[in-house]
Order: sequence, then C-alpha cells, then structure tokens
Amino acid sequence: MTQSKKVLSSILVATTVFAAVAPQMAPIGASAVTANITTTAEITELRALNKMTLQIKFDGTLPAADVLDSNLDAIKAHFKFSNGLQIVNVPRLKSGSTNTYIVPVTIQNPGTTYTLSYKDGAEQTFTGSNEKLPIRDTNQVTNDTFELESFQADGVVDYANIIAAYAGGRGDQAFTVNDANENAAGQAFQVISSLRDRSVTITGDNGDVYTANYVPFTQASDRRQAPKFRLPAGETLTPGVHYTVSSNWAELTNNSFTARQMAPLTIDSAAFVDATSFKLTLATDPGMDLLAGRSVVLKGADGSELTASYRFSSRAGATGTFDVTSGGTLNPDIAYKIVPQNNWAANTDVTLGQQAAYKIESLNKMTLQIIFPEALSAEEVADSNLEAIKKNFVFSDGLSIVNVPRLKSGSKSTYIVPVTVQQPGKTYTLSYKGAPVETFVGSDAKINMRDLAQVTNDTFELESFQADGVVDYANIIAAYAGGRGDQAFIIDNNNQDANGKSFQVISSLRDRSVTLTGSNGDRFQANYVPFTQASDRRQAPKFRLPAGEKLIPGVTYTVTSDWANMATSTFIAKEMAPLVIAKATFVDATSFELALDKDPGMDLLAGRQVELKGNDGTTLTAQYRYSSRQGTTGIFDLVSGTLDKDAVYTILPLNGWATATNVTLGQAATTPEVTDPDKEVIVAPEKDATNKPTLPSLAESNDASAQAKPVVNAATNKKDLPKTGDTMPILPVTAGLGAVLVAIYMLIKRKFTKLED
Repeated sequence: MTQSKKVLSSILVATTVFAAVAPQMAPIGASAVTANITTTAEITELRALNKMTLQIKFDGTLPAADVLDSNLDAIKAHFKFSNGLQIVNVPRLKSGSTNTYIVPVTIQNPGTTYTLSYKDGAEQTFTGSNEKLPIRDTNQVTNDTFELESFQADGVVDYANIIAAYAGGRGDQAFTVNDANENAAGQAFQVISSLRDRSVTITGDNGDVYTANYVPFTQASDRRQAPKFRLPAGETLTPGVHYTVSSNWAELTNNSFTARQMAPLTIDSAAFVDATSFKLTLATDPGMDLLAGRSVVLKGADGSELTASYRFSSRAGATGTFDVTSGGTLNPDIAYKIVPQNNWAANTDVTLGQQAAYKIESLNKMTLQIIFPEALSAEEVADSNLEAIKKNFVFSDGLSIVNVPRLKSGSKSTYIVPVTVQQPGKTYTLSYKGAPVETFVGSDAKINMRDLAQVTNDTFELESFQADGVVDYANIIAAYAGGRGDQAFIIDNNNQDANGKSFQVISSLRDRSVTLTGSNGDRFQANYVPFTQASDRRQAPKFRLPAGEKLIPGVTYTVTSDWANMATSTFIAKEMAPLVIAKATFVDATSFELALDKDPGMDLLAGRQVELKGNDGTTLTAQYRYSSRQGTTGIFDLVSGTLDKDAVYTILPLNGWATATNVTLGQAATTPEVTDPDKEVIVAPEKDATNKPTLPSLAESNDASAQAKPVVNAATNKKDLPKTGDTMPILPVTAGLGAVLVAIYMLIKRKFTKLED
C-alpha cells in the first residue's frame, strides 16, 4: 500500500468514527438547551426576601408536576427545612426568568440559621429574615371582613404581578423584576408571596381579640393589592369599637379603624348553570370580590336542602358562580330558596328555578320558537347531549325534537327548536322537564325553496334566498354568530330584521329527507347531507340518493317534500364527471388530507368515504370530516384502525363519487445515491433489512461480493457534475449519512490521486 493510501485509510477511519459518534451527541445537547427543564433540580442560590418569602434559584426550570397547584402536598415533601419551617404554597417562576422562583414559607425566626434540602439534595443554609412587609392602609369592608392595602409606590409588589404563571391574565399590571427584585427603572420591591393560610390578629378596645384569616384569591384582585381578612364564622365587628391589627409578617402604617355598621349585600337573582352550579347576581356591583369565601343554603320546595360555595375568582361585576358542595346536585324542576350563611347578604325572596310558563310558537311545519323564562344551561343545548335533551321535551302525538335548541342572536331566552314534521291545525302539548304543559297548534307553513339543481351523479341541492324572505338558522343563532361573518344578523321575536323585513326560518335539517320520483318510475328517498345547509355562503342543502343508486341521464326527476315548497320542482339528470383526487397527505395516525385537482366550489366531499388498500395487505375505510374542506382539500378520518406511516395506501373512492388514478398515501423509502465524478457512475450504499444505509467498506478486499457494484448511469454527463477544484460535490439536503461519507471518500481520493500524479 502506498503512503498516500495509508493516510487516506487513516483519515477515513477517523471520519467514520466521528460520523458515528457525532449524531448521538448533538440531539442531547440540543434538547437540553431547548427545554432547559431539570428533573433532578439542584439549588444554586437561596435568599430570604422577608419573613415569609424565599427566593430560590435552581440549575434549570422545574418540571410542571413540581409547581402544580393540585400537587401541593407532594411538593411540600420536596422541601425539607430545619427548625419546623415549611412551604405554604407552590413555587412560582418569576417572569423573565428560567430558574428563579418565589417560594412562600411559614414565618421565619429572625437570625435563626435554617437548612434546606430539596428532593434530598445537598443542604443549603440561610438566616431567617426579620423583614416585615410594609402595609399602608387598614379598612373595614363588611361587618366581618377588613382589608390590608399596600402600594407599589411604597416599593411593595404582590407576587401575582411578577410571576410567569399569572402574567397572561394580569394585563398591564404584569412586569418583570431582576434577581435583586428591581424593575427596569431600578426601583427595588419587597415581594408579597402567597397569603395562603396567613392570618393577622385584631384586638378591640372592648377587649375582644380575634385571629382573622386571609380570604383566598383576594390578595391581588380588582387591580389592587388589598387582601381581605375575615373574622371566625359567626363573629362580627362591633360598631363603634376601635380595632387594632397586628401581624408577625406585616408592618402596618395605619393599623387601626373604628368599626361601623355596614349594610349586607343584596342578592337580586339566581340562575341555573348546570346540575351542580348556579349564578347569583347582586343588586349592585360591590366593586371588589366580597363574595369570596361565602356560602348559601338552598332550601328546595320538596323539602331538600343543599349548600353551595362561591367559586373563587368567578365574579364578573355583580355576578358570581356558586357550586353545590358535598356531591349534591340541583333538580331543575324544583324551586330553591336562597339563604345566605352568616348574614353576608340579606335574606330575600330570591329563588333558583322559579317555574314560569314558556311561550311556544310554531314558525313552520318543522320549526318551533320557544321563549323560556331564562336562558337554558350549557348542558341543555350541548350537541353531545342530544339524546338526553330529547327527553327534556315531552310532546303529545308523537312529535319530537330532531336537534338541540339554539338561542337566537340578540335574545336572552328565545330558542329555535327543530322538530319532526307537524300536522297542520293539530293541537300539541309540550312539557319541558316536567313543567306544566303548554299548548300550540301545528303549522301548515312550508319553507319556500326557489331552485333545484343536480350537483353530482347521486346528489342534488335545494336553494333558498334571503331576498325571498327565507333565512337559514345558522345566520341568526348565537352559537354560530362568531363564525358567520357578515352573514350573521339579528331578527326579533316576530322574526323581523332591523328594517322590519319578515323571515321564514329554516331550522336544523338533521334527519330530513325529500322524495325523488323519476319519469321512468324510479322513486327514492333522498336524505340530507349533514353540514351542507348553510355552507359556502349559500342556503343550498344537499340531498343524496341511497348508497349505490345513481341518477339516470335523460330522466326527468321531480322533488316533493312535506316541509318545503318547491318553486322549481324538476330537473333532467345528466352525466356528471366524478371529482378527481390528485393527492393524499398524512395528517396524523387516524386522518389524512385529500386534495382534488380543482376546487368544486361547494362541499361535495360531505358524506363521502374512501377505502385505503395498504401494501401490507390491510384495508381501511375513512370518512370525510364534515366542514373541513378548504378549497380543493378536505380531511378524512379513519372509521376504525390506525395508519402506518411506513405503509403505502392506494386510495379507492367508494360508490364512484371520485376517481383517484395512481393516488397513494405514503411513499416507498428511497435509497440515497451519489455520483463518483471520476468514474461517472452512481454509487448506491448497501442496505440492510431495515433499509438503513450502511457505511462503505474502508479496507481493501479481494472479495468481490463484499463490494458494492456500481451502476452505470448513461444519462449522467461528467461535464454536468458540480466540480470546483477540490471542494465536495453538491449534495441534496436529504442525502443520508452513507451518501455524505461516499462524497467525502471521493473528494479525498481525488486529492491524493493528484498527489500521486
């Protein structure tokens, strides 16, 4: 072997070793830099900010489980202090930091030396702080509650304004402080950490002494740093008595007030939310969260009794949400008297679930308009709850609802309710959730449809127009208003718009059908294709023949309906070219996207299915995801099973709605190739059973079977290959490791060949 070849072999061996090792190392480093999350955290810095607050810096970001509110008890066990100290709430990452946390602890003894071991790691030592938080004002807010207010102008900030967890909800109150707790202007702040489980002592000049406990979630509410503290249950402040507040964690500038008699809050109304919660509305907005920590007793007309507590931070103006405690549930058919506990609000005659009559009007043969006493709960209009909702509506004479009630835009409690087709002039009764029955008369009005058109070989559409005084309910209901753009508008309880124009309302066409009769004697029931009644900015619902049936070209078909009047009731069928599927692309393990060769201009994918035949012998069925079409593309979801990303599936449309010539989902793996510029041949790295490229042999061998056989590429011309002296040939970015190594081999070989020449 020549000296140059020996050098060449040594270089290639080193290159191979480097190439084999480097890819294993790079992702680890990249991952660490990107995530910066440590599961075995070590404390790198610890400071006592004040008597109840530590600032701890770790060597990385703590994982979510180690700062999760619901995981507090487990998190407490991570922090092992000496001298009985412990945390009182979860650590909170400071805004703008990746590893510095505010940690609230029980009150420290000034000058005491404490140790801390986090997750049994190395012990850290710190000295207990004697720093108390400067609090400026003390104010009575109810007959049993007062507040302590601090101000950022005095260099005091509530941690809610400087931690990452709350930053998104604090608006312009959120800002960043550095490790020294200075803002961008250099102002230093004392940090009020979580006041959970904190208390103060209040002493009256009449000799009364109370421990007043912090009211949760009030320390930084209503854009103020004014946490509320409440006397023990049943105790109240005595008017005229002078009270002084003292604390082992706060230094109070104005530490006293003279109690006065304050009027209790007044509850104005109550409304169901769901089976376990309801809303209470006060007569006036208190301007601060005075509902926090409050409870009510609900006394049912049937003798039952439930207790409900305020849902912290749920207040919006005068209204707050209360949740039933102890696993109880509300019966919407029962009226409950609201009784505030501990007299925080006045006892009034407000009840939850007052039974008032509802008003029913039949708008047309398939649509009711019902005005309820109050808005229905989310549960009573949820699409996913349709079967249960159907049971809420008990009609006479076999009538039933076909889809959920929809609140009209601009209304508080007026709903469009789609029902099975009514008999004109018949008197029906309805009892909603067991309430007393109401009566209405079946309508004889049919929906006015202007146009009829064939759209595929098995589908046609019926089109109506607002110019004719017909509106699809999608344009006038609150649930869809946000997505309808300029098509959404409001009609009143008389179904008139702002200009006084009256409209017929097309309610949900779910489970609707029409009859199609051919001049050749054929007769079909054509069913509505879901989610097509108000798509593509048109009121043109599609109807489809039974599976496998087709319209016969040249035959005249007539459409009849028990719910629609057809201005144009016939069409002559013609042969229509099926849609053309041009491409299939993976979305995830159970769905993929199909692209048509051109935009059909309407949702002709609705209700369609395809079969996928895999090269591994599997067969799957997928159905179009309703309303997913964007121009030429739509998403299909597997009916069952999962897709194998390594398999290739042939797309076969079912029932001839489309053609898919040579369209496959997934592609067979290809082997990277590289051209040897000196030999004008294609070198393909060998593959093992896993189709992964292997490194070319670096040692000389006389065994011909151990060497790759070059394949001559007649289409490749030497002058077309990129050559720039001794630089590496340009390679596609998708070339595999084997291809890169072969290229390096050719470059070095050319170099040493020149040396030998």
